[in-house]
Amino acid sequence: MASTIALYTNNASSTLLAGITNVATSLTVASGQGTLFPNPTGTDYFYVTLSDAATGLVIEIVKCTARSTDTLTVTRAQQGTSGTAFLAADKIELRPTAYGFSELGSLT
Repeated sequence: MASTIALYTNNASSTLLAGITNVATSLTVASGQGTLFPNPTGTDYFYVTLSDAATGLVIEIVKCTARSTDTLTVTRAQQGTSGTAFLAADKIELRPTAYGFSELGSLT
């Protein structure tokens, strides 16, 4: 049986190409920037943080389970955050999270 792996890349960040609703399950990053993010297969995944460009105070963590070029398939409202609408040009970044680190600790 294959194990699930949390994926990471260094310095992956972009902006949203278009706005998303608070329940959207896919999002598109700026053209050509999808390759900055991991490409999950099987049950692999990675977490990304969405934040508003205006203040950086509105934050949601989502779990990405698939990427096709610049489009990410996501599960919303992860790690105690709430599903939130975001606008085109808002930020998306692969950041370390406390939960992500706790997941690593549970693998040993």
